[in-house]
Order: sequence, then structure tokens, then C-alpha cells
Amino acid sequence: MTTHRIPAKHFDLETTMTCGQTFSWHRTEGELYGEGSDEFYTFRKGKPLLVRQEGDRVVAETDLPAEEVRKALGLDRDLEFIFNSVEKDERIERAMEEYWGLRILQDEFLPTLISYITSSQMRIERIKKMHNSIAERYGQKVEYEGRELLRYPDRDGISRVTEEELRDMGLGYRAEYVAETAQMVQDVEEEQIRELEYEDAREELKQFHGVGNKVADCVLLFSLGFHEAAPLDTWAKKVLKTHYPEIHHDRYETASENFRKRYGENTGYIQEYLFHAARNGLIEVEG
Repeated sequence: MTTHRIPAKHFDLETTMTCGQTFSWHRTEGELYGEGSDEFYTFRKGKPLLVRQEGDRVVAETDLPAEEVRKALGLDRDLEFIFNSVEKDERIERAMEEYWGLRILQDEFLPTLISYITSSQMRIERIKKMHNSIAERYGQKVEYEGRELLRYPDRDGISRVTEEELRDMGLGYRAEYVAETAQMVQDVEEEQIRELEYEDAREELKQFHGVGNKVADCVLLFSLGFHEAAPLDTWAKKVLKTHYPEIHHDRYETASENFRKRYGENTGYIQEYLFHAARNGLIEVEG
């Protein structure tokens, strides 16, 4: 493997990895959403990628080019420019001060899609457990310098899942969605989705069984590079209802459109900072 030392100004690796956006990354020791090492890993294009932060640099061990690492970690985006380009209020300022350096990751499409399909009515830690269970059952364990790395199944691997096995693993009613999507995804080229306009891309993803507006927005934001996507989960809806009534709407599509009209092409970043702040009690919300 090659070691890349990548400039990483305005970057907080720990916060980025543990804010709830990813299930594809792991700590090399310990639980992602818990205690453990400050080194993280995932697989991209079949190759392991291990990263740790040393001050204003990211040290990455991988056979992938440095630009691929920067893209995966969201370091190809200018965080100062993003927040200087939007109208900020006290809540956004507070979230920025507390979580500055949080980046939007770009995980691989297949594990992102499947993991968010399992996310309905589940806590983040439980979703991660489901992700790992699928990887252990249908993926691979790869030895690297004395460490065992867990690799998520590729399309061939995921095609072997069955609804019965998934139910036995604890997915419940979500097992049907995952099993059907695992077959549907075999004929989908993700690059074609990337080339669509945002709303067309969201509708395309909703063709998968178990994918509604929120799950589609999660996949668009955290995997396919649509930074205008703003997943409206329970916390995000509470933030809008409490503090942004002019944006809030009971109809998802309307609230999404209002949100994007306010914050433009980087709405996803605003949503993620506000979501993380509300979930951690930094911003008070009703309900």
C-alpha cells in the first residue's frame, strides 16, 4: 500500500465519522459509534482505505490515488466557501462552532443504499449492526498487517441474500425490501443516476423497494454527490418545525423544496450540521 499525507484544513475526522451519516466505515479497533481507535477504514473499488488524522493532515494507507481519498472524505469541498455562501443564523453559527470540520462523506453506492433501506425505525447503532451483519454473512474478511478488515459484499455477493436469511439476522419487515433491491440493483448503473437532475435522481432511486424520499435523499447526499439533498428525518423535521416554520411543511417534497430554495446547492451541509446539533441537544426542538 501507499501512504498519502493529505492536507486537511478545516477537517474533524472523528466528528465526520460519528455524526450518523455513514455505516460503511469502521474503526480498526472498537465500534464506529462507540469507543475505539482513532483510525478508520472502509473499502473502495475493492481496495482497503485506512485513514487517521494528524493535525491538519490525513494519513491514508491505500492503493487508491490521493484524489480518491479526498473525494471519499469530502476534502474536495471548500468548507469555508460553503458556509460563507449561505445566510447563517444563531443556530447555524452555534452548530458550526461546535462541529466545525464535519464533512459530508461520499461512500460507495451499494452499501449506502442497502444500509439506509434498513434504517427505518432504527437507531444509528442498530443500523450499523445490520450493516456489519450483512457484510459478515455475504462479504469478506480481509487480512491486512495482522488486522482483519470487514469488506461489504459486491453486487454478486449481495445477489445471494434471501429474505428468510435476512429475517433470521433481525431485519424484520425490512428483509423483503433488501432482498428485492439486491436483485434490482444488478441492472442499475450508478453513474447514470449521478448525471440526472436532483429531483429526477430522487425519483429514480425511489424505484427501489423500500426507498422513499428520505432514504433516497440520504443516498444522494452521502454517496452520489448531490449536496443539495437534505434528508428530512425526525430530527431535521423537528428543527424546521421549531425554528424554520417558513420552510417546514407536512408534505416532504414541499419542505425539501423550501429548504433547497433557502440554502441552495449546499443544503445538505446545513441539514447535517443542524441535525447533529439537534440530536445532541445543542439546539432545542419541540416534541
